[in-house]
Amino acid sequence: MNLRTVLAILAASLVGLCGTGCIIVAGDDWSCCWLGSSVWTEAQTERLSIAPAGLRSLEVFTHNGAVTFEALPGGAGEPYVEVKKKTGGRSMDDAREAMENLEVFVEAVGEGTQRIGYRWNRPKRPHWSAKVSFDVHAPADVRFEAETHNGAVRVSGAAADVRTTTHNGEVNIASSGGELSAITHNGSIAVKYAGPELKLETHNGRVTANLDGCAAVRGDITTHNGEVEVVLGERTSARIDASTHNGGIKCGVPMDDSRSSKGQLSGKVGGGEGRLDISTHNGGVQIRNTAG
Repeated sequence: MNLRTVLAILAASLVGLCGTGCIIVAGDDWSCCWLGSSVWTEAQTERLSIAPAGLRSLEVFTHNGAVTFEALPGGAGEPYVEVKKKTGGRSMDDAREAMENLEVFVEAVGEGTQRIGYRWNRPKRPHWSAKVSFDVHAPADVRFEAETHNGAVRVSGAAADVRTTTHNGEVNIASSGGELSAITHNGSIAVKYAGPELKLETHNGRVTANLDGCAAVRGDITTHNGEVEVVLGERTSARIDASTHNGGIKCGVPMDDSRSSKGQLSGKVGGGEGRLDISTHNGGVQIRNTAG
């Protein structure tokens, strides 16, 4: 079978799929795989308690929906999660049946760790879809991990490790300690961080990192298509290596042992105890202090 024949068969298959109204997106639970699913239920809300005893870590997973974390004021109150969910099907009765079989849960998965997510109580029909968002309220010192395929992630008031991943959505995080990892494939990243180590990466989007609360800090800040802005404080200490393939680099902070060339800048701020690698393929880099 030659290449032309193979291409013709693939084209015919795609036409056939379009004729059925099938859209297929690979995912953990195939929540986006549907055959003519165009009717959705009204959004429903649900509140679930999170067992506080021995709680050290929370893991949240969804496919289509936003994830937020907000620290309880002063650490007071019982931790909980508010859930917003809706389901789709071929008809309203079908969509409602999907809702009846959609279960959101909070369950222990290890010592000190609880997982938040959703599942189908019976085998999922191909035309069923779900959109589930989670709004978590827990103590600031709880380690937080979140993953969504299509949705934004927002974290406020965290003081422990934070790790977030989304495929399509923006990320906004405020964290005063612990390690920080924020990855999105398509979306901007904005963080205000005062910890020792971070990794920020997006394929398509701007990255803004306010590190004016950091002392010695190490990590990587990367975007493939977008600008990068990094704000440093008086106590910030790091060896900085910044690069761009298509764009300029502006630095408004004092640097020791600095070297610069087209698309490259390196030097030390503070005592240089940490290390920051800053890079973009298409976009500019700006490094400034809080006042600038």
